[in-house]
This record gives sequence, C-alpha cells and structure tokens, in this order.
Amino acid sequence: MQKVDKEKAEKVLRTANENPVYQDDTIGVSIDSILRGPHKTYRYVLVTALLAKSTNKDVDILSLQAKDNSVGAYDARSLCHKVIVPFERSTYPNSLGGSNEPFLNKPARFQRLSKTNAVRSGNDSETLESLIKILSKIQSKKQALKYLSSALHSLQDIYSGIEEKYFIPDLEIEDEANPQSILDYVNTLMKNSFVGEMCPLVVAAIEHLYYKGGKTVVPHKVNESGASSKEVGDIDVFDNAEQLVSSIEVKDKDFTKEDVEHAITKFAQAQIEKSLFIFGKHVKFEQHDVYETAAELGKKGYFCSVVSIMDFVRMRLYSMNGDVTINQLAHLLLEYARQINAKDETIEWIKTCTTEFGL
Repeated sequence: MQKVDKEKAEKVLRTANENPVYQDDTIGVSIDSILRGPHKTYRYVLVTALLAKSTNKDVDILSLQAKDNSVGAYDARSLCHKVIVPFERSTYPNSLGGSNEPFLNKPARFQRLSKTNAVRSGNDSETLESLIKILSKIQSKKQALKYLSSALHSLQDIYSGIEEKYFIPDLEIEDEANPQSILDYVNTLMKNSFVGEMCPLVVAAIEHLYYKGGKTVVPHKVNESGASSKEVGDIDVFDNAEQLVSSIEVKDKDFTKEDVEHAITKFAQAQIEKSLFIFGKHVKFEQHDVYETAAELGKKGYFCSVVSIMDFVRMRLYSMNGDVTINQLAHLLLEYARQINAKDETIEWIKTCTTEFGL
C-alpha cells in the first residue's frame, strides 16, 4: 500500500491552482467533459486520482481502496475527504458537486476502477469507460500534475458559471422593506414547492435575518437528512461555539402525527427542549391528531410548535427589529440555495419572483 501525505497533497493542489493551464489535447478535453458531466462521484474520483499521482509517483492511479491488491493501492477516500472536499468548499464551492463524503457513494466503493464495476448502462457506463481510458494514459507524476492543472482550470471555469447562476442584482423595489411586502413576496415564492426545496430555503433565510447573523443557520439538502453526525432537523441553528441550539423540521408534503412524533423524538435525543415543525401552504394533515401528539410530548418537556410557513414568517417579521428588505431576503435565498445545491428550477424561480417584484 502507498501512502499519500495529506499536507503534501494539499500543497501540491494549492500550488497547481495558482496558475492552472488547460490542456486542449484528447486527455484534457475528456477530463473537462467528465467534470462538466452529470456523474458527481466520478468527478471526485478523477480529481482525487490526479492529485494522488501528482503527490506520490508510485500510486496506482486506478486504485480506489487501500485493500486493493495492487502494489500501488492507496486510501483514495481519505485523500478526497481530507483534502479535495475542503479545497472545493473553500475555493470553488459546488464545482464538483458539493458532497461531504463522495466516496461513500457506490461507484467509489469498489477496490479499483474497472469496466466490470457495476454501473448503470448509458451515460454512467460511458463515463466510467472514459475515466479509465484517461487515467490509464497517465503514467508519471509529471503527467498527473499537468492534467491536475488542466482539471483545476476547468473547475475555475465551472465555478464562474455557478457564481453567475446564483447572482441577482439589487433591484429597485417599491416598499421593499415593508413587512407586508415581504410577506407578499414569500407568498409568491411558496406557490411552487420544487420537490420541497422552496419551503426550507425561506425558513432558513428568515431565521438568519431574525438572528441578525448572531447564530449560524444551516439548512440541509432536501431528502438527505441524517447525512451528517451533527444534523438533527431539516434546518439546524448553531451558536458561535458551534453548539446546536435549535432545530426545525420542514414538511412541504402531506404528513401524519407519526411524522411529528418522529421529529420531536429526534429533537429530544439531541436535548432540544423547544423546536419548530413548519409545514407548507398546500399540505394536508389531520389537525386534531397532529396537535394532540405535539401537546402530549410537550407536557413531557419537549415543546414543539407546529405552524404553517406563512404564520411562521408573520411572527418572525413581527419580532424583528429594524428593516428587512426583499433584496436582502432574495440574496439570502440564493446563498442558501447554493449551500443545499438546489435544483436549477428552484434558483430560477427565486430570480423570477424577485424580478417581478422589481417591476
């Protein structure tokens, strides 16, 4: 097994990123194609392999696991998690996909890259074959560094596109700081759910404004709850010492009393005594059963306020001191959309609603 020193690898990566150079040959073009392609895991596998070979010439560039039988086997997952993921987060956010643990995904859990690895037919299979073909041609440390530089040039360009995607100018909006205008704006946003993304984005942005930046509001990717050991609800709130102080469950689809009980149980396990369960505008639930369940658990010391998204926004606006503007809220929505890697349709909807208020 080969060791890839993490500190050395990080230095190699940072140095290569100082002046990345795109290679327009067959390998460089193929690398760019994979990095812009739909298969997130293979993007991470590609850059990790290039960095590993650029750091240690004896690495088997096709290896994925330390237990691989190859003499050049190395711990690709560790290198990716400790070096690639923090680099992406700090330098080119979401340019590779914004994953915290990409090597936990099935395509990266084989011992090495091979055409016999189980993969979906079509684009995924073609991407795997292209990845193997590219990496098999890279035999030396010098070559690996050359194409690592090319990959970083591609990531730089991809990130520029991402920045543009999340950008919206400040608009001249009449009465944009009026609480009723804010409420009308939110009401417009909530006309579409976008697979449950819109509701938690609004809640996270309103909470940030409510706390005036005094606490860190962290929304989690929709339908990926529990992915982190620190994660409790759909939105978690941390103090300056990074201690969890509050948690919010957000449901923008029909739910039952069991869903509420499950959420409060999670909060109780995290020792959160007061919490919120916020539901979207168009959901259905048995009100008597849900509120009775919340009341019973509240009497046991775990109070959870079950409230609609619009009532939540009304109460937060009532409690805020100082003006909150639609422009502020729109920028926050897009920033949180970036953090959860929201769908393009969600991002465009935020922009459309904001622009319409500026007309």
